[in-house]
Amino acid sequence: MNSQTIKSSNFVLFISALLIAMCWAIAPVNAKAASYPEPLLNHIADWNKNQTAKQHRPDTYIEINQRAFYDNIRLVKTKLLDKDTKLMVVIKSDAYGHGLEILGNVAEIAGADYFGITENHSLKIMKEMNLSIPIVRLRLASNNELLTVHSNLDVYGEVEEMVGNIQMAKFLSKLAVKQGRIIKIHLNLNAGGMSRNGFDMNVPAIKKQLLLLLALKNIHVVGIMTHFSNADAANIDETRTALAIFEEQANWLIENLHLKRRDILLHVANTSTTLRLPEAHLDMVRVGSLVFGEKLEKEAPAALQPLMSVYSKVGQINFYPKGSSVGYGSHFTLQRDSYLANIPIGKVNGIPSDLIEVLIGGKRYPTVGNMSMNTTMVDITAAWEKIASGDEVVIFGKQNHEEIRVEDHWLSSISDVHTFIGQLNRNARFVESLPCK
Repeated sequence: MNSQTIKSSNFVLFISALLIAMCWAIAPVNAKAASYPEPLLNHIADWNKNQTAKQHRPDTYIEINQRAFYDNIRLVKTKLLDKDTKLMVVIKSDAYGHGLEILGNVAEIAGADYFGITENHSLKIMKEMNLSIPIVRLRLASNNELLTVHSNLDVYGEVEEMVGNIQMAKFLSKLAVKQGRIIKIHLNLNAGGMSRNGFDMNVPAIKKQLLLLLALKNIHVVGIMTHFSNADAANIDETRTALAIFEEQANWLIENLHLKRRDILLHVANTSTTLRLPEAHLDMVRVGSLVFGEKLEKEAPAALQPLMSVYSKVGQINFYPKGSSVGYGSHFTLQRDSYLANIPIGKVNGIPSDLIEVLIGGKRYPTVGNMSMNTTMVDITAAWEKIASGDEVVIFGKQNHEEIRVEDHWLSSISDVHTFIGQLNRNARFVESLPCK
């Protein structure tokens, strides 16, 4: 590369950086941007300064809208909850694959009262992020996980542990006594019928075991909780019954463990319960998929915004005659002479195999044939002359006036979508910029 080329390249990079800086200088005066708090705008600006510009990103990448996450949390807090009801934002599993580092600070700025996590790794990241609101682990941790975290507060920070058996409570008590500190716990009851993490107080022996908590030192009960197994069922009478059982059991615990009611958080409501059973909000709700913009329940607010857009590009365009089979197994046969575009995204990325269509140029085009490991075929015959290699493809998200949402086509395989979100390379995950005027 000669010196003139290097100078030209450096000049282009300088101009690009200058334009980005100018955009961020004026972004706060944009009417919509100005409605957001300054800490959020500064947070988004910092992300944009340190990430790869759109034109230099890989062909397939994810974009996360931090403003939408903020808006969704504010929507839940102001429209669905009473002012005295706390909101736990569940950001387990790398914030449902959206990126804990990307969204943790946004949730705090938006007014989350608690965080819900499951993995030690999340705690380490959150400690490095200097997040200040309390954290509850929403899973029974192994003794090794407990020992690792609570023996290394400088690395993992504080976490309030969910406890579902007396052995775990005794282990935490010994650990806390040895360290000369208090560990806060939330008692999980099996009133919700999950038979996964909770004390089953219908068993007399377990009910007696709970009274042993009175003698355990250095653990402090700050919450009582359950998780409903059928909150998304068409008929929620079973959940109402489970709620009544939980309240009865929680009251028994508060009385017999000599707890002060004002110091105890009662929380049972996940996303479905939060939307469908307001009387179950109690002191706090635990919301996950809802704040990530997934409308999995018909009761979800219309104003809810998806956070994630997934982009790819047209690889190449090939012509195939009528009667050609497409993909492994030859299960799909072309009914006309066709132009097919190959898109560099497939099963290896976690894409659900029942992907129906994509957006190109703001229009919907159907996928055809069985998805390959790295390739999805799209029939663009209707407008193939207007489409070229390198054109943007939206797997889900908005393009012009069209939008493909996760729940539009993949409601039955939403767990596959979460897998997909988590499997795309972290280096292919970016933050949406605020628009320039």
